[in-house]
Amino acid sequence: MATTFVFPLTEVKENGEQSVRAEVPSASFADALSEGELIGNVVLEGIIRAADETALFDGAAKGQWRFECTRCLKPVDGQWNERIEAEAPIDGGPMDLTEDVRQAIGLAQPMKVVCKPDCKGLCPTCRQDRNTTDCGHAAPLPDDTRAMKGVRPRLTPRPDKG
Repeated sequence: MATTFVFPLTEVKENGEQSVRAEVPSASFADALSEGELIGNVVLEGIIRAADETALFDGAAKGQWRFECTRCLKPVDGQWNERIEAEAPIDGGPMDLTEDVRQAIGLAQPMKVVCKPDCKGLCPTCRQDRNTTDCGHAAPLPDDTRAMKGVRPRLTPRPDKG
């Protein structure tokens, strides 16, 4: 587990605030994504301010990641940037933001990634990329359309179903 996002609060106690910036290799957060991978470094920037007996962090974590297009399986690189807010007791030792960054990465992960909005995907018959090759196979109907073909909707309720 990465411990580079740990900041002592002595300067915050003395001056009331402290600017922080830290950078760690993405391998430190390899378990943060359920799919894909982080590439490059994870950067955390922000400011820690004293508020009564609490230290408040306000900043952002950012980096880059790589996923596969859900349609054609090509690699898709992207950037992420997530705001992070955290608090800790000012006399409780250093402020560790590692887990906050890990959770922010996981929550920022997109549910579906496509290389471009009009990606045609792979041919289900020959598995060729339809964006680069016209294999001649007909595009299949979506499963829900095929299942409903020739079925008419019931306009009146069944007596036994209500």
